[in-house]
Amino acid sequence: MPRRRALAIDNLRQAFRLSLQDATCMAGEVFTHIALTALEFLCLGVRPCEVLAKVQVEGLEGVKEAWERTGRLILVTGHLGNFELMGARLAQEFPLWVIARPQSPAMWGLIKGIREKVGMRVLDKIGSLKDALKVLRNGGVLGLLADQHAGEGQGSLLLPFMGRLASVFKTPALLAARTQSPLVFGYDVRLPDGHHKVTLLPPRLVSEGEVVEATVWFCQELERAILKAPTQWWWLHDRWKVARKLGCRKDT
Repeated sequence: MPRRRALAIDNLRQAFRLSLQDATCMAGEVFTHIALTALEFLCLGVRPCEVLAKVQVEGLEGVKEAWERTGRLILVTGHLGNFELMGARLAQEFPLWVIARPQSPAMWGLIKGIREKVGMRVLDKIGSLKDALKVLRNGGVLGLLADQHAGEGQGSLLLPFMGRLASVFKTPALLAARTQSPLVFGYDVRLPDGHHKVTLLPPRLVSEGEVVEATVWFCQELERAILKAPTQWWWLHDRWKVARKLGCRKDT
C-alpha cells in the first residue's frame, strides 16, 4: 500500500513534528496495529466468546442509565484501537446499529456476516438517514465512525484537529439535537497483554444551538484518546485534505 504508507508517514510528521526516519518507524507500528485489528476481527467470527472476554468497558453504567431513561442513544467513535471489538462488546449490552459503507461484494459479505454474528445490525451508509431515525425512534443505539474527511457539504465543519484544519462530520451532533438522543463518545485501546479497554464518556444532551460546540467536543475528546495510543489510530486516512488544499497549518 505505497500510497497509504506515504500518507501515514506525512500525517505523522505533520502531527508530531517528526523526522522522516521517526515517522517511518511509527507508521510501521500503525500498520502492525491495523494487521492485528484485522486478525482480531477474524477471530471474533470464529471464537466470539473468547475474544469478547478480553474486552473490558469503563463507564458502561452511566451510559446504560441514559439509554434506559431516554429510550435512544448515539455512540460516536473513531478508527482507534479495535473499534470492531468495541462495537461487538457493546452489542451485548444494547440493540446496536452501525452505519457502514459496503466494500467489494466478497469482502462486504464477510465483514457484515461477522458483525451480525456478534449482535451488531448494519445499515448501508448510502441513504441511511431515514433508517437511522427509525432506529432511534424504536429504542435503538446508533453507532457512528466519524473521524474521516467529511467533504465540503452542509453536513461538515472546518475545525482544527491534531494541529491542522480538517473537515469534520457534524452528523452525530445534528442527530443528537434533532432526536434528543444522548450523545456518547467512546473509544477502544489495545493493552500490552492483548486485552482491550473500552472507555465511554458520560452522555451529553445536545440542543439545536449546540451542534458546533458538540462537534468541537467530539474532536477534542478524540484527540485526547489518540494521544493515549497514537500508533493505534488509522493515520493512513486522507484526513487533512482541506489543510493540503489551503496549503496552511492551523495550530489553534
